[in-house]
Amino acid sequence: MDSFNSLVEEYRSRDGVADFFGVILYTDEHPNIKKVLRDDDYWLSLHELTGDRFCVFSVRPRRGHYEWPSFPKGTMGMMVKIWKEPAENKKLIEAFELKDTAKLPILLLFTQVDNKYLKIELKLDDSTQECAFTSLREQLRFSCDSLAQVREENLKNPEGLFAAMSMHKNQRDQWSLLKKGVDIYAYIRALLP
Repeated sequence: MDSFNSLVEEYRSRDGVADFFGVILYTDEHPNIKKVLRDDDYWLSLHELTGDRFCVFSVRPRRGHYEWPSFPKGTMGMMVKIWKEPAENKKLIEAFELKDTAKLPILLLFTQVDNKYLKIELKLDDSTQECAFTSLREQLRFSCDSLAQVREENLKNPEGLFAAMSMHKNQRDQWSLLKKGVDIYAYIRALLP
């Protein structure tokens, strides 16, 4: 995590780079995200989208797993799978205040204020290689569109950038929810005589 922090500090000090970063979190369980990130053509396409103003990194934490709990003989308990997080992921989880790595892959947008990370989690789709690239591109485009509305002199204001990105995400989520409601209404309406 120390090398990651030094890399972020290096980019933070550059002129014209927003004090708001992205990190793609995935594991070996997500082969399509992995392929997209390793392919030079996909990578250049994503870099062309983000440009030099918005820096995005990728981190591959260790893969966790679910386990069934064990109970002593003669006792009863609820048989619910429990997520077991590898010890190597502890610094990453604590730094970004993640619950665990069970819900990866995600694009984590973050900034740092007073040695504390402010973050926004955006889900990625790993079902196929094309879906992985499309979801990654859409989430990065959303992030870049949000940052494009920020003036150059405000790029080094982490609290303001986080507030702007959070507001933009909330608006997108509300719009998506409204569209789903309209679709359900249209479906029900079509069923009525």
